[in-house]
Amino acid sequence: MPPTLRQRNRLAAMHHIIETAIDLFDEHGYSAVTVEQVAAAAGVSPRTFYRYFGTKEGLFTTDTHAAVGHDLLEEQLDLDDLPGTLQRIVASVHAAAAPSGEAAGYTPWRGMRYVLEEPAVREAVYTALDDLAERLVPALLSKGVTPTRARVTVRAYLFGVYFGALEQWHLDGRVRPLPDYVHEGSAVLARPLAASDSSQ
Repeated sequence: MPPTLRQRNRLAAMHHIIETAIDLFDEHGYSAVTVEQVAAAAGVSPRTFYRYFGTKEGLFTTDTHAAVGHDLLEEQLDLDDLPGTLQRIVASVHAAAAPSGEAAGYTPWRGMRYVLEEPAVREAVYTALDDLAERLVPALLSKGVTPTRARVTVRAYLFGVYFGALEQWHLDGRVRPLPDYVHEGSAVLARPLAASDSSQ
């Protein structure tokens, strides 16, 4: 189900704050910019910033779709097709930022250099991915997958395929679309989970 007008407006506001923050980080450096400066430049109150993102690092870890009540993960999740799930989510985020989309002007993953260069941001991203993994493991367990296999599989896709693809895409200068990198990374783990694997 597509997001409502209210959800799209809130999503656009969050994306505007993120883009404004990254403009400031690019100009002054990540550590030199405060939440108050970001809020002022984006035309919102610090309270609104904290409500949306919690911390400055939250600019890089907040799932903006989930924050407005539009859960892409729930819509796209197929436990029998984790590579397809990951590829669909990445494609959805890219599509939402297309010039004709509601979030025109928003560039997903634009701040990747700060994830790679700022230890506090990288730690926050790792923590967010770990939290997401903890949400997904029980779903695999419910399908009869062993705890070790479930935990390793989820982290392989989140940290190995997704984060690894993001890193390489950024290091290559973003010359190809990110979904291409995710597809290539997914091929490494192409063998899907099967019920017969749960006993191994």
